[in-house]
Parts: sequence; C-alpha cells; structure tokens
Amino acid sequence: MKFNFLQKQTSRREMLRGSATLAGSTVLAHLLPVTLLRASAAGYAQQAPSDSLAAMRDWFNAFPLEARKLSEDVTMLSGPGGSVVVLNGPDGKFVVDTFVAPAWPRLKKTLDGLGNAPVRYVIDTHWHFDHTDNNAHLHAAGATVLAHENTKKRMTEPHDLPVLYRGPNGALVDVHVPPSPVEALPQQTFRASFKLQANGETLALQNFAPAHTDGDIYVHFERANVIQMGDLFFNGIYPYIDPGTGGTITGTIAAVDKILSLAGNDTKIVPGHGPLANKADLMKFRDMLVLE
Repeated sequence: MKFNFLQKQTSRREMLRGSATLAGSTVLAHLLPVTLLRASAAGYAQQAPSDSLAAMRDWFNAFPLEARKLSEDVTMLSGPGGSVVVLNGPDGKFVVDTFVAPAWPRLKKTLDGLGNAPVRYVIDTHWHFDHTDNNAHLHAAGATVLAHENTKKRMTEPHDLPVLYRGPNGALVDVHVPPSPVEALPQQTFRASFKLQANGETLALQNFAPAHTDGDIYVHFERANVIQMGDLFFNGIYPYIDPGTGGTITGTIAAVDKILSLAGNDTKIVPGHGPLANKADLMKFRDMLVLE
C-alpha cells in the first residue's frame, strides 16, 4: 500500500488543533484500505460513545499483520496497532510495543513463528493502549515489561482521548481509557536512559522531553542500525499529539531533530504508524511539522 503526505500545506497550529480528530479519522483513513475503512466506519457508527474504545480496538484489529526482516535478528511487525519490533536470538525475544488486545492470537502466533526462544523483555515506547494492550499476556509468559517512569504512571490513570466518533452526523467524543490492569504495568522503569545487551545486539533506550506524550522513548538497535520511534513519528500521515498527557508539537519537533542527528542515510526508522522509513522520510515529516 502506498502512503503519501497530504498535499495541502497546513500550519502547525492547525495541525495541533486537529490532531485529536485526525487520530480517529485521517490516521485510519491512510492506513486502512478504502473498502475496509468504509465497512469499519459503518460498524463504528453503530457503537455508542461509551463503547468507542472497544470500537477503536476492533478497528485497529482489522489491519493485516505483516512481518518484515530488518536484519538477521530484527523483525518489524506492522498492522493491528502500529508497529512492533522484535529482536530474536538465543538470549530470547525482546519485543518493542505490543499491538491492540484483539490482535493477541495473531501476535502470539507470529512471535512463536520467529523461534522457540521465550520473550524476555517487552519495551513500551509510551502509554497508549495500541502500544501496550498485550503487555499482560507477555508478562504472564515470563517477560519483564520495561518503560519510562511516566509511562507507568500514565498507565495507572484513567484518560479521556478525544477522537472523531463516526456517528450519523459525526461528533467529537472522548474515548475513555481506564487504568491498565496491574499485570500489564511495567515492572521495571527508568528516567533518562537504559541499555540492554542480548543476542549480540545493544538496545539503547532514551527518553525525550515531553513530545507525543511525557513518557516517549526511542529504541536504537545499534548493530542492526534500526531506530524505533513509537508515535514520535507517523510516516506519511499527520501525527496525533496527546496534550492531555504532556504532548506538545514543539517537543515533537525536538524529538525528531534528535533522531535526525542520530540516524544515517542507511538507518532503518520504524514509525509508530505507517511504513518503514529512512532519514529522508523523517525529514519530510519534520518539514510538515514546522510549516507555518
């Protein structure tokens, strides 16, 4: 599927004002095939606003799950809730983000298909449900969940995320996200940076100042030359910035600048949503963010 930036220039002020709406409409419109989008929207229109979280999970779960090798040991999974990256080897599997809850059977099958090694660590790039929903399943299987300390804090709280409810006339409603169950919470947290070494690879985790949320991190697979940015980067589409949990467009731009300074022309950059990217793609995203 080909992804393109919207051609109309939009100021950063307009983009920030519309980011909550875009989270429920433009993001999905770009990521889902048109026929599937229409069918999903028709079903979503039947959902009461109180069921909007379940509807969004079902909507994300309509994505096909696709796997793409980024190196011998690193695989990108894309589909039901953005992007997941897996480091696999004799020391076990290290999984970054976990898709939405209804995708668990497919995620488990895909992880099992990568090899017999157990999942040792789950790393959350931030708190949003489409990136943390399957923490509990993987923790129950023996994995340690690792995240920034603010991610754990946000997961213990209820939140209301405004999105476009596709009712008969369309309306902005809050998607209520309850606190995550205790078994889904990170068991290990850090404040600034953290490193893991496994399978001949170094995973460098680094926190940003508030950007998409106040708990965003990137994960740099140093040997494989892969950087997973989580929702600091939406490739080919407008981003969703969550001001309710500390997100700012200025912080998002600063985060992108940090990755641009770290990446080389051959670096594979994994966005939170959208196709695999490179430094040039990330530069296009930055250019869009700073348009006045």
